[in-house]
Amino acid sequence: MATFELSPEVRWSDQDLLGHVNNARMITLIEECRVRWMHEIRAGHITGGGLLVARQTIDYLIPVMYGPELKMTVTVKKLGNSSFTVNTRGDQDGRQVFDHDCVLVHIDRETQKPAPLTPELRAVFEPYLQS
Repeated sequence: MATFELSPEVRWSDQDLLGHVNNARMITLIEECRVRWMHEIRAGHITGGGLLVARQTIDYLIPVMYGPELKMTVTVKKLGNSSFTVNTRGDQDGRQVFDHDCVLVHIDRETQKPAPLTPELRAVFEPYLQS
């Protein structure tokens, strides 16, 4: 199974009053990771930008802190007919700190309705599919 890894810059200003990275900022860092992965595999060129974030969930296992490197790993959890689930795992100091799932729906940009994943999209996502 292929993975995509990114260690985004966590800034001092990303912290909240409790001294850990703010939950809203975490979603932004995860989005940046997912977008960079999609760019690397050229999925945006295949979809023509026709993707909708339908749902996202995050389980925080321990607080994400400013300072230690945060490593994010992207895989595909599920491929459906017109949607797919991207999983992003966060690790810091050798421990998993969060688990994030994002369901993206492939849409027809003209009708704004779900459209089946094309064979080209499946081909770029399948190497990242969790077994």
